Amino acid sequence: MPSVSQKLFTSLGQGHEFEMAMIKQGVTPDKIQGYIAGKFLISFYPAPQRGKPLTFKQLLAWLKKNGLEGRLSGGLEAQIAEQEKFYKRFYGKDFYIRVEGISVDPGRLPAIKAGLENGCLNYSLVKVTPDFLTGAQAQMTEAEFFFEMLMKPLKKEGFKIWAESGTDRWTNLTLLELLQRGIPVEPEDFDAEAFKKDWMSELGRVIAEKGPAPKVQAGVVELIFTSDMVDIPRNQKIVNKVGEIVEPDGRSYVSAVAKKVRVCSRAEEIVLACQLFARGKTYLAHNTRELRRDVVWHKDKGVNPPCSVACAYSVDRGFFLCSDFADWSSVLYRLRLAL
Repeated sequence: MPSVSQKLFTSLGQGHEFEMAMIKQGVTPDKIQGYIAGKFLISFYPAPQRGKPLTFKQLLAWLKKNGLEGRLSGGLEAQIAEQEKFYKRFYGKDFYIRVEGISVDPGRLPAIKAGLENGCLNYSLVKVTPDFLTGAQAQMTEAEFFFEMLMKPLKKEGFKIWAESGTDRWTNLTLLELLQRGIPVEPEDFDAEAFKKDWMSELGRVIAEKGPAPKVQAGVVELIFTSDMVDIPRNQKIVNKVGEIVEPDGRSYVSAVAKKVRVCSRAEEIVLACQLFARGKTYLAHNTRELRRDVVWHKDKGVNPPCSVACAYSVDRGFFLCSDFADWSSVLYRLRLAL
């Protein structure tokens, strides 16, 4: 009489191929858990995972074990405590950062380690939204939400926003439109070779695939390792998403994507810019120009090219949120990493 294993392979008509597939999945025939009406119900045990996300406590232990926490000015816990005070000013005195909600994918650790060791990371930025949003807030993008909740209130303390109204940007976009249209993307969303050859077409393809910018979510607690330096130095070492030290050609957006470099999003930029100003009345990127990972579509505005990539810098008239051509490069361009 055929064994259960033989019946299984015969019924599937795959024999050796199926056996090899099972072995690769870590499953053996003895883990068949049922036989109903002449058919087998197979429970495939979960494939080995790359690793569960680290909790806040595990992350802190990992930083200390690898001698990295000292590279965060004051340490991880002190930086988060300071940011909690910052958020209380805008979210209310009862607000607190739930560190138990912080998790870090282990795949990020090599890049975080390399970034801290090479000095291009020194700050643990916490991006937090309240547990409850109003109906109007729930319709905002993340960038729009943090602009309304953090940046606009700072105007009472002297924070200046360049071109807050009107269409002075080359895209003919208002600031509100720019915040609403910015779509955060990742380097792997692009075909790097196609992006190099024809950045407008490739950027248009990515924008079309991504669709409208996602709306802000309530209860977000996200930890991003970046730098809180006012200006990123020109000789900055650049670490990409996989922990390699790279040198993008000319530091354009196209070259950053080719090297898998991940920079801050518009929302992260706004949070960091507000924290720096609240801390010491200092503007982000006062002597430089920084690219963001958001991409923007504005074909309807009658300008060429029809799309661009977000950027920001400070001028005497205040903080300027804008966008640039993806292939532009300049000695003033900097890449503020977000790992």
